[in-house]
Amino acid sequence: MNKISCFFFFLFSFIGVYAQSNIGGKDLQDVLFGRSVKSCDEFMARFNEEELFPDLDKLDPELGQKNFFCLFDVNLAEKLGKNKLIKEVYSIYDKVKAANVKLSYESNKWYAELRTQFLFKTKPVELGIVMQTTITPKGLPCWCIVGINGMEKVGFSDSLKRKSISPEQHEAEFIEIESDFKFETKSFSQFRSPESHVDALSYFFALIESGTLTFDKRLFTIFHFLDIPSYVFSVKYFDRKMSNTGWLVYDYKTVNSSERKVFIKKLLGK
Repeated sequence: MNKISCFFFFLFSFIGVYAQSNIGGKDLQDVLFGRSVKSCDEFMARFNEEELFPDLDKLDPELGQKNFFCLFDVNLAEKLGKNKLIKEVYSIYDKVKAANVKLSYESNKWYAELRTQFLFKTKPVELGIVMQTTITPKGLPCWCIVGINGMEKVGFSDSLKRKSISPEQHEAEFIEIESDFKFETKSFSQFRSPESHVDALSYFFALIESGTLTFDKRLFTIFHFLDIPSYVFSVKYFDRKMSNTGWLVYDYKTVNSSERKVFIKKLLGK
């Protein structure tokens, strides 16, 4: 553990060193650029050990573990404690190797979540547009929208409650529905049958296409990976002048099969 602690100190000692112009005869900006995880593709390559972080000792018996550890956000140590973080990350690495996990663009076990700001009746609301990779009819790779979270902020509800229409209304040519349209607008969807459901994504598309919900700006992107058995981890971009920068794991959790389903359902807004 002492060797690991020394590595931890070495890895994050550049928090304050950026005031210098060079490190070991190398330009500081070149060093930081090399150590940064500059793209999601590069994150995957370093995760898969197709590419390694520079300056790691290629003869180190713990090269794989240390390379993997560099993919995690330094601030996790502040929340978990240095020793606990090291132990947990090394344990995750062992599971990655045991299951031969490889991240790839074509995987159906990762999601991109674009945090965005929309205007709903002139008021700003933050929503998460969730996407996955797929193949077009022409066989080309692309992203498609598979979910949306936060729609309760704009009135969406797939309530289990149901309203009923009087059984005699067919004789009155359903005249009662006129008042329903006027006075039950906020819960009108409850007139549907018990077997029918309203989904958030269709609601989102309807609001967009009617002009009720308008796009304002992108906020940031998160990538969620479920490739590692019993784990979910999330990656986002950190822009800072230190060696621990770029696309990094900022959150991870252990999940069983039911918790995994709950995570996906919440992410997709279902």
